[in-house]
Amino acid sequence: MPMTHRQRIESTLAFKETDRLPYSMWMHFPNRDRHPRRLAELSLAYQKKYDLDFIKFMPFGMYSTIDYGMDLNVFPGFVDAPVAQKPVIEKVSDWDNIRYVSGTAGEYAIVLEAQRILFEMMDEKLPFLQTVFSPMTTAVKLSSPQLLVKHIAEDPQRVRKALEIITATTIEFVKATVALGTDGLFFATQMSTKNLIDDKTHDAFVKKYDLEVLNGVKNSTWFNVLHLHGANAMIREVQDYPVQALSWHDRDDGPSMEEVRGYSDKVFVGGLSWGEKWLSKNNEEVVAEVREVAGRSGGKGVILGPGCVIDPSTPEERLELVYRTVLETVR
Repeated sequence: MPMTHRQRIESTLAFKETDRLPYSMWMHFPNRDRHPRRLAELSLAYQKKYDLDFIKFMPFGMYSTIDYGMDLNVFPGFVDAPVAQKPVIEKVSDWDNIRYVSGTAGEYAIVLEAQRILFEMMDEKLPFLQTVFSPMTTAVKLSSPQLLVKHIAEDPQRVRKALEIITATTIEFVKATVALGTDGLFFATQMSTKNLIDDKTHDAFVKKYDLEVLNGVKNSTWFNVLHLHGANAMIREVQDYPVQALSWHDRDDGPSMEEVRGYSDKVFVGGLSWGEKWLSKNNEEVVAEVREVAGRSGGKGVILGPGCVIDPSTPEERLELVYRTVLETVR
């Protein structure tokens, strides 16, 4: 008999053989993702259509900034995600304006309600990962990478105080999503890259707060994925994070899975290009990506997925091609 989706993921996390290549794909649903029931419906329909092994939940990417005062520019249609109208933080003294907001109210409540509705709709308890942004990533979204690094150099205590507030909110949110039944976090960091930050600053302003969040749920979750966004990701530096799996731009920016396997005992999630880079590839290249992942490490310890997010304009034919190629890996 074929494995259930949960069995497939559990076996992969244990580096055991599975009946086929485990995989998932995820994309945003712009202008439809802030309505809880619509986000739940779209997420489940997408999973069912392509038989995904887990749901990486996709609340819109600015959700963690709204209650701190973010205003958005929203575009027509269902392809372009909203962006900041202007930064909430523009000068270093603006960090003093960050006040505690509840991780179970406001925009966070919308995300939690969407999760609750989705769980009610499931006829099978699918592995579910809630997308959570690291405290430093929320800080970046409120300002910019360049401003944030500049402000840390100018007044580290001021920034640290704001990060402590953001961390407290994030912890309240992750505990609430776990209480609703989350199997793990898709914990995304946009500042764990040598292109933006040095090791010492990363330890003090990124890692410190990441670990506070992750350690708060490590005993109540079983499938946590750390996503490192950007080139020159600090993958070696995060091997002690309490997560089961790592995700990064392995196909597009490297390093390769083979290189990271030389120093990591985590499960890897990736193997597909993402965004516009994936759209620029032809069908033969996409099939080759899937088959290469299926053959890696005897098919153990690897979950196929995009290096980041799939562009919402991706044709259905491309997604169906991935699904069909995954089915070719059935043993």
